Amino acid sequence: MISVTEFFQNYNPVKRVVFHLCFWFVVLGMQFIGYQRIDPDNSWLLFCKDIFSLLSIFYVTAYIIIPRWFIQGKFLLCLLWLVIIYAWWSVLTYYGALLTVNFLSPDERLKGYLLFMIDKGILGAFRISSITDYLLDFIFLVAFPLTVKIVQSFMSVRNMKVNLELKNAELELNNVQLELAFLKHQINPHFLLNTLYSIYVLVSDKDDRGERSMMRLSGMMVYLLHESNQPQIELSREFQLIRDYIELERLRYNESLQINLNLETDDEYCTLVPLIFFPFVENAFKHGPRTSASNAWVTIDISVRDNILYMHISNAYRELPKPQNYIGGLGIQNVRKRLELYYPDRHTFKTSSEAGIYCAELIVELLEKGGKNQYNK
Repeated sequence: MISVTEFFQNYNPVKRVVFHLCFWFVVLGMQFIGYQRIDPDNSWLLFCKDIFSLLSIFYVTAYIIIPRWFIQGKFLLCLLWLVIIYAWWSVLTYYGALLTVNFLSPDERLKGYLLFMIDKGILGAFRISSITDYLLDFIFLVAFPLTVKIVQSFMSVRNMKVNLELKNAELELNNVQLELAFLKHQINPHFLLNTLYSIYVLVSDKDDRGERSMMRLSGMMVYLLHESNQPQIELSREFQLIRDYIELERLRYNESLQINLNLETDDEYCTLVPLIFFPFVENAFKHGPRTSASNAWVTIDISVRDNILYMHISNAYRELPKPQNYIGGLGIQNVRKRLELYYPDRHTFKTSSEAGIYCAELIVELLEKGGKNQYNK
């Protein structure tokens, strides 16, 4: 037998309609049986009045008042709304009683109740002498449906909070995985060994570039180990990481590699999630000049205008057969996940590979100044 939890998973419009129909069949069925016991031939008008008043009260309360006022703690407005719907129900009850007495032939038991309502007038629900009778009828009518909706709303809010906490936990796990993947697969031993050797040669020749290159490598490692775990970081720091990396790659390729670099921003204090586009830069070198020695080139164009980040990275490449059980693309997979978590529905990413040219394009809508990211700590 399907559980309640399983039923409400993937709660789609069809399930919603079926659930509402079943719910109202039970609630209104109870009302109908009650009126049938009083006067089966002349109570239908009052039953129609209850249907109209209950449905109007329920759906306005369920989809406007509860989410906008009750869940947000605006209880004074909720009390005002209770007075309004109580008055609305009492007016409908008065006219329902008036029409039933004038146009139908209710039995003595029902007629006595209706005459009591008519005698108290259109504002009888607010008279001290009769408010108890009115309140009992009103509570009997609306208490059960509204209580079910309030409980369901609280459960939905609780589930949303749980899902958000799970999403945050998944995000933190992804950050750790990204750091590990970056250190293991991006800044790999081969790159470090060649870079250190190039720096050693420069230092031995007393070339000033040796000291500068050592500082660049040191800055990259400090960034990766200590700064990249922040929720947001300034774009200028990401740009510096790319510049340092590219200058170190220049040591390895000398003049054999053509590098076209363009990093621009109209806001030097713009912030974004760390290490979003750096894996694409590293891939451009890893799968470009390292596999295509002839006609090797890399183009990196990253800019931010009006809080929109545009990235276009391309390189010459040559398709090589992969070894058996090859596992690759971990850095890019992590970036995709982080984009979905940090910038849902606010980014587009695509890659293309044609005629010996590999291209990666990314557009991200960043936050306005002072804006808050739901994942910021």
